[in-house]
Amino acid sequence: MGGELINPSKLTEYRNKLDIIKRTADQIIKDFEIYSEIISFSGKPETAYVELSDQIRPIVRKLLNKNVSKFVSLLYRIDVEEEKVNEAISSGESAVYQITHLILERELLKVVTREYFNKI
Repeated sequence: MGGELINPSKLTEYRNKLDIIKRTADQIIKDFEIYSEIISFSGKPETAYVELSDQIRPIVRKLLNKNVSKFVSLLYRIDVEEEKVNEAISSGESAVYQITHLILERELLKVVTREYFNKI
């Protein structure tokens, strides 16, 4: 996986870059749209994480409870690590929050990885 080239702990520095945030939001919108789930983004970088998280979380909850195959398919498309999802699910009540965070982090990592390869 391309993610190993960029240390996930360094992703924090990219969260303040407007172009990266916008491309991450676009990636999230695209990936969820394929499954008929609508995500929107105001374009405000200072609220991006909360804004996107607040929209993704109820979708994750709904799919986990009502359509597990669609949920698994979405996670596969986004390329969230199965082991991390299983850990989140086994943790109980905060699973939806943890999975939402995993989705946001993975989508950011995709954008940052593309940025990295476009520069070399």
